[in-house]
Amino acid sequence: MKSIFGSFEMSPTIIKSAAMDSASVQRGMCESISTESITGVETFQDKHDYNIQNNLRKLYGKPGVKKAVIGGHPDFNHLVDSGEKENGFVTSLFVDIQGSTRLGVFYTPDLVFYFKNQIIKCAIECVMAFDGHVHRIMGDAILAFFRGNGNERNSAIDAINCGAVLVQFIREEVVPQLRERGLAEDVGIRVGVDYGSHTHVLWGMYGYSGVSEVTATSFHVDVAAKLQQSAPRNRVMLGQSVVDLLGLHDEVIEVRRSTKGGEKILEPYVTPNYTDANKRPMNYRQYVLSQNNYSGLLPFEEDLDQPVKISSTLKRRSDEVSDDHYFKCSRAVPLTHGIEFKALVRPRTNSDDIEVIFRVENNGSQAASIDGKGNHQTPVAARRRESGEYFAKQWENTAYVGLHHMYVSVLEDGLLTIPEQKYSVYIG
Repeated sequence: MKSIFGSFEMSPTIIKSAAMDSASVQRGMCESISTESITGVETFQDKHDYNIQNNLRKLYGKPGVKKAVIGGHPDFNHLVDSGEKENGFVTSLFVDIQGSTRLGVFYTPDLVFYFKNQIIKCAIECVMAFDGHVHRIMGDAILAFFRGNGNERNSAIDAINCGAVLVQFIREEVVPQLRERGLAEDVGIRVGVDYGSHTHVLWGMYGYSGVSEVTATSFHVDVAAKLQQSAPRNRVMLGQSVVDLLGLHDEVIEVRRSTKGGEKILEPYVTPNYTDANKRPMNYRQYVLSQNNYSGLLPFEEDLDQPVKISSTLKRRSDEVSDDHYFKCSRAVPLTHGIEFKALVRPRTNSDDIEVIFRVENNGSQAASIDGKGNHQTPVAARRRESGEYFAKQWENTAYVGLHHMYVSVLEDGLLTIPEQKYSVYIG
């Protein structure tokens, strides 16, 4: 995370202000941040002062960078002049800073503004890095829309990846800095994500000329906000629709739990649990993203240091030549395509008998209905290259919607020398 969000750092002036004891702050004795330092910060903040987009988009195979704009989604700008309404899918992401109000009790407005704006700007850059669009900034909260460049599953994958990366950043970079500076430890972020299909989302312009906004009307947009409000600190909450769309399984999602009266209780449904015209409860399910498990599947620069370098390309047929590179967990592979997995190995011994084991583990409801879930493994003899590394590849057809894993391990003279590495792929 440091390599991605490398510019997040409290300035010396901010640190000095934060170090003042809270009693002095409440008595009005805290030294204010100088106008000179604030001016310098603001000049710095006028630009994209993080290299977040470049870093993330490279890891996820996304070309270029996105221009910073805010407001109605570009796909529906034409509704401004026409005044018409139009259906169109969207995955909505709400993120807010939890505990920021308490900061204002103990610290100066300059400090609170600086801290909150750092987080908000990181979130904006992260949204754009995952092809999202910032719709609104509401105090210390952001609403973003994801359309996946016209692909519904990709919109959901982008939104979830954005939320997971933001949470990991807060956990690894922000929270430790807060503790070092003596800032409130109950500060973090909460993220809510849900998907609305074409027929369940209506875009149109609210208001009238001069006081208007093109936005999405949907139960699922509203639910994303509720999910964010009920999310545990530094976690992502997902709605039933986005989970069903991607076929997510128990490894990466869990039921929300809370403690009441000393007892842990499950909270499987969004609250309030609305009833329909027949007084039947909606029972719209909610899930917490298993942050540690899911973030462990995502691409990081550290992957380059792994003993086996795994890559993949998408093809319609195994005998095709393709430069359509797939980056793990980055997008959905169509069921019309297959995947060629490639492994580049530097052996641990002097053996010439190098065998790469490709083991497939399928997940999701479609695979669960098949005997053995279609899981299998294939040993492939590796070929030596002039560089001294060994290369092996394996073609796999796509069959089931879900988040699946390819495990790659290495045998030398029949003995396991490099344990399994996991490479995860969205299919659908």
